[in-house]
Amino acid sequence: MTDTTVTDTPVADTGTGYGRKPSSHDARLTEVGPGMPMGEALRRYWQPIASSTALTSDVPHRARLLGEDLIVFRDGRGRPGVVFERCAHRGSSLFYGRIEEDGIRCCYHGWKFDVRGHCLEQACELDGGRRRNLARQPWYPVEERYGLVFVYMGPPEHKPPLPRFDSLEPLGEGENHYTSWTVPGTEVIGMEQDYNWLQLYENAVDPVHASWLHSTHSGFQFQGTGTTGFPEHFYDASTVAERVTYHRTDHGVKYVQRYQDTKGPDGAPVDIDWSVELHLPNIIALPDFVRVTPDARHDMLIWVVPADDTHHRLVFSIRAADPARLESFVFGIRQNGKDNWEMTDEERRRFPGDYEAQQSQGDITQHSEETLAPSDRGVVMLRRMLRTMIDDVEAGRKPLGVGAPGEPVRHVEAGAFIRREPGDEAPKPAGADEAATPTAAGA
Repeated sequence: MTDTTVTDTPVADTGTGYGRKPSSHDARLTEVGPGMPMGEALRRYWQPIASSTALTSDVPHRARLLGEDLIVFRDGRGRPGVVFERCAHRGSSLFYGRIEEDGIRCCYHGWKFDVRGHCLEQACELDGGRRRNLARQPWYPVEERYGLVFVYMGPPEHKPPLPRFDSLEPLGEGENHYTSWTVPGTEVIGMEQDYNWLQLYENAVDPVHASWLHSTHSGFQFQGTGTTGFPEHFYDASTVAERVTYHRTDHGVKYVQRYQDTKGPDGAPVDIDWSVELHLPNIIALPDFVRVTPDARHDMLIWVVPADDTHHRLVFSIRAADPARLESFVFGIRQNGKDNWEMTDEERRRFPGDYEAQQSQGDITQHSEETLAPSDRGVVMLRRMLRTMIDDVEAGRKPLGVGAPGEPVRHVEAGAFIRREPGDEAPKPAGADEAATPTAAGA
């Protein structure tokens, strides 16, 4: 008799989720509170906290920054100030304070502080407080430039000069600095988003995501695509990896993405390089992608300002003569023909954009779970530079991007540029000579 019994030998499944170690994030890169490595590094740089034009002497504004609860206000004399939100007397919030000619007065007992935290008056004490000079409201130094109020939150002995950028100065004829979002509730302190700052910042040096998220997956989302902006073939996912290179600059890292857009007099294609640069620690030089103008002078900087470990704000300054430039930035990316805040949950699911992709990584993305690929080279370069920045601070060295007295105006390497053969000289954008002059007006 033939034995027909079949014995199956089970094969163990591989790659399942069982038994995986707990996931984790890179706290050294992402956590920004006092005493944390990244928090201490970011405190060596000036951070924008408010729009100068939107900050009036009407009411104070809350602005959580690097894990600290702050109040930014402008007194009746026009001076900006940044102080701790908790009153030094009994802890009431100065958010409910009253702006006066020479400072801000607490609602609880009427103690008044100037923009440097000096106690000017203790309203309920004899003679306005005979020992009021002993009270001091914690404060931070501020400066105004490019239509923004900047604050320095680091060690006083290491306070650097506020840097200057050739893309924002000098102002040309009829030009202004536009710094206030046109979205209600964001006009003064910027647009807040509910996830870690680094997820947005490193997205700016990840150009390949545009060839999938902003086109193939969700349809063309950048306004101007196919007309005044990028040609449709700019997003070709099958060739984008070979068209992008990444480079270290004097102030950070940039990528260069090549595409052919127009034809020259001889009918041959004209190569155009699109470049975005990041300046350490948290600045993005993003050119106008709605109206791409080759060899034009760059005109905008964006700061990704951490509010705390799981929130950040976007603050910007645009140098422009036409307010339409502001509109093209604020409304330049649309999802299914709508602005993000107009969409339903179902539309966001079907037509996701930057917010959906980045926020869905988690409050802080789990770096232990990443599988990086060659197209992530820009992200890897940026993270290495940020780690070096932290190492420098911990070792007592001055990190990249911290200003020095007398340094020249910083050059921003961003824009759309016609690719030329070696030896061919590119035309200088209008205002380029003046912008490179260290004595150009920066306020």
